[in-house]
Amino acid sequence: MLNSVVEERLPSEPEVRTIGFSESCFRFILKLLMLTVLVVVSLPFWLLYALGCLIWGIPPNVPKGRQFLRYVGLTRTVQPQQPELSFRSRCWLALKLAEKFLTVPFHGCAWFLDELLYGGRLSGESVEAPLIEISAGRSGSTQIARYLESDPELVAPNLLQIMIPYLWAWKLARRFLNRDSVREKARAKITAMMPPEAVERHELDPFRTDTFDGALYSFHLNHLAPSLGPQTMIEDFNFAKSAAHNKELWEETFVALTDRIARKTLLFARDTREETPLRFFVKGHFLCGAEALKRKYPDAVFLTVIREPAPRFKSAINYLRVNPSDPMLGPVPWSWLTKAILRTETDYCEVEKEWFGKQDGANRCVIRFASFVEDLEGTMAKVYRDCLGRDTVPRHVPTAHPLRERQHYSVDRSLAELGISETELNVRLTAYHEWCQQDS
Repeated sequence: MLNSVVEERLPSEPEVRTIGFSESCFRFILKLLMLTVLVVVSLPFWLLYALGCLIWGIPPNVPKGRQFLRYVGLTRTVQPQQPELSFRSRCWLALKLAEKFLTVPFHGCAWFLDELLYGGRLSGESVEAPLIEISAGRSGSTQIARYLESDPELVAPNLLQIMIPYLWAWKLARRFLNRDSVREKARAKITAMMPPEAVERHELDPFRTDTFDGALYSFHLNHLAPSLGPQTMIEDFNFAKSAAHNKELWEETFVALTDRIARKTLLFARDTREETPLRFFVKGHFLCGAEALKRKYPDAVFLTVIREPAPRFKSAINYLRVNPSDPMLGPVPWSWLTKAILRTETDYCEVEKEWFGKQDGANRCVIRFASFVEDLEGTMAKVYRDCLGRDTVPRHVPTAHPLRERQHYSVDRSLAELGISETELNVRLTAYHEWCQQDS
C-alpha cells in the first residue's frame, strides 16, 4: 500500500522551525540545570513515595522500571530509516527520560494523597454500567462525546482532570475555575500554546471531555514512541494491538487507572449533583484495553463510531503531524507517520470489526460516521435508546451539527502525497469498508 518516498515538506506547507546550534546548546544546558535541581528537590519525595508504595502499591500513573529500561535501550540503539534518528535527538530523549524518572515521586505522592484523604470513600464508590466510547482516532468520536457529556446524568472527566487526575487538586481548583472569566482566559492561553495547524483540526477545550488515553500515555513513556521511529510507534503507540511488553500496561495498569479516575469523577460530581443519578462516561481509542474493561465492568455499554478507512487514515496522519511537538525533536517525520499509521490503523479496523461484532453478551453499539453527519437527530436517538435505555433525546442535544470549517487546512496531504494507494487500502480493508456502508 506504500508506493513512494514521502517528501518532508511540500511548497504549500508552512515552514517548520528548526533549532540552531547555539539555541540547542542553550536548551541542553538549561535542561541539565533543571535536572540537577530535580535531583535535590526529589530526594525527600522518594522516601514518601517508597512509603506510599508499601501501603498502596505502585500507583497506575507512573512508569515502571522495565519501561524505563526499554526506552533507555531504544534511545541508544533504535535505527529508524528515512530519516535517521540524529545524535542530538538521542541525547535530548535521554534527558527527557531522566526528567521523567525524577518526577516519578511527585506524581506518585500526588496520587497517594488522594488515597490518604479519600481512599475509603473512593473504595466505597460504585461504578455501575459505565458508558465507554472506544472509537478510532478521527472518527467523530469527540463530537459525540461532547454531546453526551452535557447530559446531567452522565459524568465524564474533562481534559484537565484527565491530565491532572488528583481529586484533591480538583477540589482546590473548583472555586477558582468555576468563574466563567477565568475559564475563558484559561482556554485562550492553552489554545495560544497550540500550533495553529493543530487548532484547525481539533477543538481543544480543557473543560470538556477529550481522549482518555492521554491519562495513560502522558504519564507513562508511550508518548515518546513516535520520536523513536515507526517500528517503536507500531509497538507502543498502537491502540488496537498491544505488544507483549505492553500487556500489563493495558490489561492491569490502564484498568486500575480508569477505575480510580472513574470513582474520583463520580465522587467529585456528587458534591454538586446529589439528587441526580450519575453514570460514568469516558471516551478514547483504547481498543486493546476493551476486553480487560469488559471483565472489570460486565454491565458496561461499549459505543463506537466507524468511518471509512481512506478519509480517516488521511485525517489521522495529518493530525498527528501537526500535533504539538518538542522543538528539539521537531514534528514526527512524514515517512515515519505514514508507515506507522498505515499499520496501526489497519490493525484497528480489523480488531474493531471483530470485537464489536462479537456475540458474547456484552452490550455494544455501533454508530456509522456517515449517519452521524447526515442524521444527527436519528443517530443520537439510537445512542440514547441502545446505550442509555431512554426513548427520548434530551433537549440539550442539537438536531444539527454546529458550523465548522472542515476544509482549507494549512497542512492537509492527500493519501497520494503520503505515498498510500487508496485503491489498495480499500481492497485490504474491504470487509471493514463494507461494514461502514451498511445500514444502521
